[in-house]
Amino acid sequence: MQESKITKSFQKNCIHTKHIFSLYDMPKNDESYKAMKKHLENCSICNNEFQNFQAKNTQALTLIPKFSMDRDLRQTFEREVVELFKAMDLNDRKLLKRNVKQGFIFLDKMGIEFIRNLFSKAMIKTYVFALVIFIGLKIFL
Repeated sequence: MQESKITKSFQKNCIHTKHIFSLYDMPKNDESYKAMKKHLENCSICNNEFQNFQAKNTQALTLIPKFSMDRDLRQTFEREVVELFKAMDLNDRKLLKRNVKQGFIFLDKMGIEFIRNLFSKAMIKTYVFALVIFIGLKIFL
């Protein structure tokens, strides 16, 4: 009796059932999409599961309210964005370009300074000291 329950349970499930939900995300010209659609045509288990999922998805979409921005809210939003751009000086193209250029110059200087520090006297001493410790450990261990 236990064996028949396991057999019936196995017959109710398909290893592909967990993948059918990905059909919503796949492009229709994708090979995986085409293979899964073909599988749905041949597998009643997956087809029923997908039909149930589609029905639940349709019901959920009807219950989710659509958001629409009224004119006052849209105007308030646009006004706040303009004020934010003014506060951050993002409306002035020349100033924005100059600030971006200065930012890249700063990053470039920091990179050059970092490379210089890698080859400074203090770092070379550190490298030599680390090499001596490494060789010492290799010899004695």
